[in-house]
Amino acid sequence: MEHPRITRKILEFTRVLKDADVTVSPTETIDLMNALPLVDFTDRVQFRQTLATTLVKDYTDIPVFNRCFEEFFEKKAGKDGSLETALADLRGRESAQQDLGLSPEELESMQDEIDRYLESLPEELLLTRSPREILNLMLEDPAVATSGGGLGMMLLNARARASSGSANEPDEGEGGNRLANIILPRIKRRLRERNVGNAIHKREQYLLNRFLYQLKPAEVQEMRELVKRFGQKLKNRISLRKKRMKRGGLDVKRTFRSNLPHGGIPFKLYFRNRRIDRPQLVVMCDISSSVNQYSRFMLLLTYTLQSLFSKVRTFAFISRMVEITPLFMEMNPERALNSIFTDTDFTYGWGSNYGRCFDIFMNEYSDSCTRKTTVIIIGDARNNNQDPGLDAFIRMKERVRNVYWLNPEKRHLWDWSDSIASVYGTHCTEMKEVNNFLDLSEFIDKLFTK
Repeated sequence: MEHPRITRKILEFTRVLKDADVTVSPTETIDLMNALPLVDFTDRVQFRQTLATTLVKDYTDIPVFNRCFEEFFEKKAGKDGSLETALADLRGRESAQQDLGLSPEELESMQDEIDRYLESLPEELLLTRSPREILNLMLEDPAVATSGGGLGMMLLNARARASSGSANEPDEGEGGNRLANIILPRIKRRLRERNVGNAIHKREQYLLNRFLYQLKPAEVQEMRELVKRFGQKLKNRISLRKKRMKRGGLDVKRTFRSNLPHGGIPFKLYFRNRRIDRPQLVVMCDISSSVNQYSRFMLLLTYTLQSLFSKVRTFAFISRMVEITPLFMEMNPERALNSIFTDTDFTYGWGSNYGRCFDIFMNEYSDSCTRKTTVIIIGDARNNNQDPGLDAFIRMKERVRNVYWLNPEKRHLWDWSDSIASVYGTHCTEMKEVNNFLDLSEFIDKLFTK
C-alpha cells in the first residue's frame, strides 16, 4: 500500500513545483519514478537529493524547490523527520478510524475519493473556500453520498448509527461530528499541500510587484534572492532567443555540396549563421537616499546579466561620478554593493547633482561612449535646483546608440519641485517609469528585442 501512496504523493509534489513556477517536464517525472526503487525512504537526505536531482534542471530553482519540499513533506513528518515516520503515523490514524466499520481497503478507497473530489473542484474554489465549506460541499454532493466506495460507505454507516435510536449509539449530531472529525483533517492537509506552490508563487509576485521603496528590511533580503533567480531566468530566456535568431538563411552551396553523395537530393539542410553583435552597456546609478534601493537592485541585476553584453561599465553617483566596475570584478556583488554605499566618494556635497556628474563623466570616462553603447541611467532627476549640465548630457547622447532613463518616481511627479525629468527626457531615447522589479526586468527583456 505504501508504494502507490508514495507515488501519488510525489506526483502531487510535481504539481506543487509547477504551481511555484518551477518547470517540471514529463521526462523528468519519469526519471524520478525510475529512480524510486533505489531510494531508501527512511533517509530524508537521500530522498530529498533524488527529487532535486531528477526534477530540477535550473539551479536558480533550487531555493524554491527547498521551500516546497519543506512545506510539503517535512511539516508532515514525525519527530525524526523521516517520510517513513509520517507514513507510520498515517497508518496509526487509519487503525483508529476502523471503529466506524470500514476495512483498510475501504479507508484507502475513501481517501482516494476525497483526493479525486478535491481534484475535480475548480482551483478558484479551493483557494477561496475554507476546509469546512469544502467538507459541506462534499457531503451534500449526491454523487459522493451514493457512491459505492469508502466515502459513500462511511456516510451510510454514520447515518445508520445516528438513526438507530439506541442509547449506546451516538445521536445524529454526534455521528455527523464523528464523520467530520475524520474527514476534515484529511481535507485540511490536502488543501495545505495543494496550496504550497500557489502560496510561494503569490509571495514572489507580491514582492516583484511591490514598490521597491516600500520594502521592509526582511523583504529586502527576500527580494535580493528573487533578483538573482529571476535575473538568471531572464538571462537564460534572452540567450535562448538570441541563439534562435542566429540561424540565418539557407546556405545553398553547402547544402548542395554536402548532399552530392545522395544525388543532390537535400536530405540535410545547412543554414548560415547570422552574426549578432552583443551591445556594450554603461549603467549610471544615483545612489542618494531617495533612490538607492532601486540602484542596488539594478546593479545586482546588471551583474547577473553582464555576460549578455560585450562590455559592461558601471558608475555610481550622488554629487560625483565614480566608476565601480572594478569592484564587481574583485568581489561578489553583495560585498561590492556594501562597499559602494560606505565609500567616501559618495558623501561629498549634499544631495544629487546630475549636472556636475555628467560633466565629470564626459571629462573622465567619455572613452566608454561608442556607437555600440547603450546607456542606462537610474535616478529621479531631482537636481536640487543646480545646473543640469545639459551640454555634457547632449554630447553623451550624440556619441552612443541609445540613452534610457529609468525613473522610479511616479510620472505625475516628474517636473514637480526640483525634478527636471523633462529637461533630460527630451534628449533620451526613452525615459520610463520603473518602480518595481517586474518593470525593470520587462525593460531589460525588451532592450534585447529592439
